Amino acid sequence: MNNRERLIEIMTEQKLDRIELAKLLCVKKKDIDLWLLSNESKGHKEVPDMAIELLQYKLDI
Repeated sequence: MNNRERLIEIMTEQKLDRIELAKLLCVKKKDIDLWLLSNESKGHKEVPDMAIELLQYKLDI
């Protein structure tokens, strides 16, 4: 599972929207939008490892 898939899984399990996620990670919603684009999409950015680690830490999962 890659970081994008893991991020989507966390969002679904924790019922988080993009704005809530951005607040938890202290990033802009635009960053979340770019992370969630498919890998083939123009403008796609990889989800940093630290984002997944920080979410898991903050959500205690």
